[in-house]
Amino acid sequence: MLPLLTGTAIAAVLLVFIHFFGLRLRQKLDFSHIQFLNALISKTSSVRKINNYLLLFLRLLFIGAALTAVLLFLDQRRKGLSHAEGPAQVLVDSSWSMQSSSSEKGVSKLEAAMDAASDLSMDNRLASSTNISGLRSDSLNLGSSSNQFLSPQEGISKITNQRRSSQTYIVSDFQRSTFSPEVLTDLPKEQAITLVSLSTTDIPNLYIDSVWLEQPVLLPNSLAGISVRVAGSNLDESNQVKVTASEDGKLLGATQVLLEPGNKAIAHFKIPLASGTAQQITFEVEDPTTSYDNQYFIVLPEPSSVQLKLNRAQGQNDPIAQAYKAEPAFVFSSDVTRPNGLWVVDIPAGASSRLIQQIYDWIGRGGNVLLIPSATASQKGAVDFLAKIGLKGISEESQETGPKPLIQPDLSDAFFRQVFEKEVKNMKMPEAKPVLTWRSSFHNILKFTDNTPFLSTFRIGKGNVHLFASPINNASSFVAHPLFVPVLYQLALSFDVSRTVLAHQANRGTINIPLENEVVSKQPYSLTMGDQSFIPDQRVRQDMLHMTLPNDVSTPGFYTLVREGKAISTIALNIPREESRLEGYTVEELKEILAGHGDNVQVIEPKETVSLQKQLQTEASGASLWKYCLILCFLCLVIEAVILSAKKSGSVI
Repeated sequence: MLPLLTGTAIAAVLLVFIHFFGLRLRQKLDFSHIQFLNALISKTSSVRKINNYLLLFLRLLFIGAALTAVLLFLDQRRKGLSHAEGPAQVLVDSSWSMQSSSSEKGVSKLEAAMDAASDLSMDNRLASSTNISGLRSDSLNLGSSSNQFLSPQEGISKITNQRRSSQTYIVSDFQRSTFSPEVLTDLPKEQAITLVSLSTTDIPNLYIDSVWLEQPVLLPNSLAGISVRVAGSNLDESNQVKVTASEDGKLLGATQVLLEPGNKAIAHFKIPLASGTAQQITFEVEDPTTSYDNQYFIVLPEPSSVQLKLNRAQGQNDPIAQAYKAEPAFVFSSDVTRPNGLWVVDIPAGASSRLIQQIYDWIGRGGNVLLIPSATASQKGAVDFLAKIGLKGISEESQETGPKPLIQPDLSDAFFRQVFEKEVKNMKMPEAKPVLTWRSSFHNILKFTDNTPFLSTFRIGKGNVHLFASPINNASSFVAHPLFVPVLYQLALSFDVSRTVLAHQANRGTINIPLENEVVSKQPYSLTMGDQSFIPDQRVRQDMLHMTLPNDVSTPGFYTLVREGKAISTIALNIPREESRLEGYTVEELKEILAGHGDNVQVIEPKETVSLQKQLQTEASGASLWKYCLILCFLCLVIEAVILSAKKSGSVI
């Protein structure tokens, strides 16, 4: 490079010297009768001087343009050689979002990505060295539609492990929901990387965002209230969306919701429950434009009754027992074994170590206990009893304290969400005489008018402890109040609903499946769907099965959990919701995010009429600027020739 610059500088100096000092030497002869030519000679001299300066400028411009053309050509060749060094790799994003439509009519993004990968493979340099693989999988064959639930970060880690001299092509739609700016900036700066963006901002998508139960327990021979949240991507106008529910191809219900751009809508269903079996329900949203994620699968667990165990001294006249007997969903038992059971206990006057241990073990397994103080026994023993099972900060109320009215409940509290069909104003509340008091709890359900608690919930371990501040018997005015029965029912249904899993959405390939009454065995669990069977990496911890799904488990739907040839349960696997949000980065946004990577990272958007290989060549050539410099050199020569010809024809000397 230095000899080239030095030679150019010497040529420019010689050109200037020849231009000013290399003219022919003329001899001056005086004539006596040339006065009439003086004015013409002066004018011709001025024109000649301007022409000479113009010629000097054109010649210097010619040298500069020629030098620039050489430098641009060498720089383009250097970039081409640097990209040619080492093996090349094409990474194709095979996530579910690539099943959506591309800018080409009738072709999905994955098909367009495969065409782009094939186009890159047509180059002789890439034919023997290209490794076409899934950005979110270990391998992906051309023409395959397999999809994996892995993250873009894992694909980028593959690029990081490549040689610095290698060339990498990433073909993806670059969703905002999966490719965060932090993930993109993690691309290695020392490698040559080309991002081929297939993002489409004008193709809308309707999908089901989530599904949940409207009640904490499913009772036999009843209707299950289910809420279905519908969302949209790339929407620019309101849509009337149809949502259906079906079981084994049989339609269970249908409804329509109005979905506004940027918002979500909720559809409500009432599904009849079958006794003694779990149900596989499929919800579907009508969206002919983008259909790969129209379905959402859930498994409704087997309906079951709520077990109740009563340790009460009132016997058959106990108002609590009578309230629960009126509802067939509550079953009395001598022992509570199910996680959704409730144990009602009168707080004893003396501390029974056996009873304390039983209650402590029960709430440690996630059970619920309802504790009621006695109206006659000393409360000092009750305070000691509560302290030994883990309730701290409970004290006796002053005996001088008389009955106090309760304050109207907060109907916005989730505890009272389904108690009243409509809001009740100016409700007349009962009175009660507190014998226990406390300052803090996990949840205050009912309070007196002086804000002291009447009924509160405490969290101990995995379980809930519900505590009344006053005795509950036939003499209590609270028993005759309309709140009494609904409050008791809500307490019985306030078990841990987190173990009721309707569906799974694989997050980096990991799902959690609750287990009940499963014995320890060395045999692993497997997932089956049709004729296919998979044994994922797994571990069992605290009655919860943690599974890491293999790449082969990619099809959404219903899978059977099997161990030792026995079907344990059925799970529903759905497409991750972020795969339905099609909003992606534009080419300009990607370039802005990766501006710190310099010239090593290119971003292009495939065009229908131009092959990807030609686009890459155009990007690498820098629009062939060296050719324009050669054209400028030619123009300089043409203009100089015109000036010299005009000077020769118009000369007077």
